[in-house]
Amino acid sequence: MMDHININNSTTMNNSSSSNNGSNMIVYVCIHFIMPCAVAIGIIGNLLSILVFAQREMIKFCVSIFTIVLALSDILLLITSLFNIILPEFFGVLSDRSAFWCHFHGYFDLLFAALSGYSVVFISVERWFSVWKPFDKAKYVTFKTTIITVISYTSISMIAFSWFPWTLNYSPKTSGSGDRCNLVLFTVYKVFGTISVIFTYIVPFIFLGILNTLIVHRLHTRHHTSIQRALPTSGSANTERTLVTASARKRHRQRNIDRNITFMLIAVAIAFMVMSFPFQIYWFYMQIRQLTNPNPTLFTLTQTCRYLNCCCNFFLYSATSSLFRRQLREIFNCSVVKSANAKQQTNLQTTATTRTHTQSYPPLYAKHTDNSTVEKNRLLITSTSSRVSTKLVENADLSAVSTGLTNDHMVSFET
Repeated sequence: MMDHININNSTTMNNSSSSNNGSNMIVYVCIHFIMPCAVAIGIIGNLLSILVFAQREMIKFCVSIFTIVLALSDILLLITSLFNIILPEFFGVLSDRSAFWCHFHGYFDLLFAALSGYSVVFISVERWFSVWKPFDKAKYVTFKTTIITVISYTSISMIAFSWFPWTLNYSPKTSGSGDRCNLVLFTVYKVFGTISVIFTYIVPFIFLGILNTLIVHRLHTRHHTSIQRALPTSGSANTERTLVTASARKRHRQRNIDRNITFMLIAVAIAFMVMSFPFQIYWFYMQIRQLTNPNPTLFTLTQTCRYLNCCCNFFLYSATSSLFRRQLREIFNCSVVKSANAKQQTNLQTTATTRTHTQSYPPLYAKHTDNSTVEKNRLLITSTSSRVSTKLVENADLSAVSTGLTNDHMVSFET
């Protein structure tokens, strides 16, 4: 079993891969280059997948909850591989340095692998309802049943692998040349380990094979039937276009989206089966031959293939689903718009602050005050001059009248 390999042979494998880097180039390239890249790309890609499937357009499909759980379990499985295979190559076996990791390193690997496998299984179950029982899907596949299903297989997996920590013993006083993390209950490990591998890998593989075969067969039959129905009525296509209602167009659009999601998830299920299959074959080979020391090349290749599956789902989503690509573009567009708005808001705040500081200078304020005073004085002068001119006009009129009354006798008025 893979966890038995990690416990008893991790030191041997790490030493052999370190000492034979020149001869065993496959192991060196896988551990030093391919696996670290798979971990980095897988974590980023699965985080983006979670963001996309959490969008309003995607989360309305119940299958999005399973894809979010799948992405999360793949992230955790990649992190586990980082501590189980990649870091021990550079820093030594971590299970010999930590009692916690000695007891739980295989538990986490089995748990997250099982969550990934059964998430893909229930994705296929949901797609089977969409293709074979579209009218009954709303009755059986709801958000409530989806959440209950996720909690159920997560809880069952956590309980099913709880035997693993009890089969190991950590001895911190062991000399530096010996292994501190050792298997103590070999029979229990053998029996429950076999059951766990069957539960984690074999059962999901069988379910996925059956469900996806049925889905592909149904889609092929439906496509063939639709072509046959379209051929006799091709001459009256123009008449039928005018009779198509808005609800019919909406149903057709919804059917296309559903078919698009189905193709996307079938690709994910097939990739899971193909890329986890080499590890299953190698495990059975070791059990039949009763091998305790694995071949480093085959072990590394099967593990690399298994971890590559955890980072390929994002690319499968992007390649097979136009809806996923559209939602991904909207996320990036929103982030660009938000950053542009934030930058514009910052510039506006900076400009407003600069204007405020400029207007608060005392000389400018004094200048404004003086200008207002001058304006007031000017108004007063204008008002006074207008009064004086009025008085002059009145006096002039009075002089003219007085001259007329005295019959050309000059009369002078002293003021």
